[in-house]
Amino acid sequence: MPEVDVAIIGGGPAGSAAAITLRKRDDISVAVVESGDYARAKVGEALSPGARGLLQYLDLWKRFEQEQRLSLLGTEAAWGSDTLGTMDFILTLHGAGWALERQRFEQMMAEQTVRAGATLHTNARVASCDHDGVCWHLDVNGHDLTARYVIDAAGRTSPFSVGGDVHRQRNDTLTAVTARLPSADGNTQMTRVEAFEDGWWYAAPLPSGDTIVCLFSDAARIHALRLSSPDVWAQALSATRHISGLIKPGCSCPEALRSLPAFSSLLSGDDPSRPMIAAGDAIAARDPLSSSGIPNAMGSGIQAARVAADWLFGDGQLRAAYRDSVARDHFAYLKTHWQTYRTETRWQTTPFWAFRSAQVSCRPETLVQASTETTHSIFVPAQVAKLIQDAARTDTPLIDIVKHARAACPDIPDERLILAVEDLTIQNTKSNQGDMT
Repeated sequence: MPEVDVAIIGGGPAGSAAAITLRKRDDISVAVVESGDYARAKVGEALSPGARGLLQYLDLWKRFEQEQRLSLLGTEAAWGSDTLGTMDFILTLHGAGWALERQRFEQMMAEQTVRAGATLHTNARVASCDHDGVCWHLDVNGHDLTARYVIDAAGRTSPFSVGGDVHRQRNDTLTAVTARLPSADGNTQMTRVEAFEDGWWYAAPLPSGDTIVCLFSDAARIHALRLSSPDVWAQALSATRHISGLIKPGCSCPEALRSLPAFSSLLSGDDPSRPMIAAGDAIAARDPLSSSGIPNAMGSGIQAARVAADWLFGDGQLRAAYRDSVARDHFAYLKTHWQTYRTETRWQTTPFWAFRSAQVSCRPETLVQASTETTHSIFVPAQVAKLIQDAARTDTPLIDIVKHARAACPDIPDERLILAVEDLTIQNTKSNQGDMT
């Protein structure tokens, strides 16, 4: 494999957007390494109307408009009550959205990367990605691909950007269990969301006439309730009030299901000396409830490309601005994200909703001591819970315990660590009252 200026790991929306952006300059050679071949059916999803500007920038709008013809008028949601509420896209500045045939959409973007002059390697897996101090060496199916710069667009579970002081902080363990099923009515132009005690359901029409149906819950709940088993999943679907009616009668039990990670996360820490930047879900992943996954991926891919070009030909200052911008956007997203979950109050005591409705109540300086009654917390794994309890054998400031846990478990956000400490300890109310005075 020849040497290129920029190698992009991952040929999804973020990777393709980065490649197309870089190839707007004739003096940057680009190779995209994609593990698949765009032939496998993908989980479809709705694309919000605000994505039009991104598609226009990537020279994809005219083709997209011709190929993705199924318009979406909005979203219906039974959230916070049994009654369906509606948010119409037609009331926004951008008009209607689109129901994607996701596989075809990614094929379209990949074909545009080749048309723009990038080299696309399909069915190609990166076994290793090492920097020798001068350039990167990517082991791609046993061959050496050499690059001056790397963009990691390999998704929310990508291993390439983490290491050293760089960690991926996961805000939850949300997982999707999905199937494509025949629609009861081929004229549906709305997506639909329905909450239940262990998570929520999502359904969206596809241009093929099918409906994509997704159950979202935490990984532990899916395992405990066997929700990845087709018959159990189908039984749960039949119990829904608003989702099951979208499926053709007699077709609610799929032959196979796909389980996909859907957690929110942020890449924390940075090593500016490494000529690598992450994009899309690899740098900041969002809950599908936000309906912003693809636009966010394309937008960050475009910006990551500009960071790479700045490193190649500029002063390298765009990197810090990009990372700061991604972090600010992610924290703003999280604030709205948790507020949305907290509006559902029907099942606050179940693990799924308790995890998302809890809020920090203690001050950092609060003195706490390990509880003898509580030994586990829904906010952290068992080994982290034990670490917290061991650190709180005597009255200890909450902030000191959080710092201790953070040093051992940097992939867990501070808020989850604080909530776990509150779960696993008893507050010294006397000392706290003294602090208040």
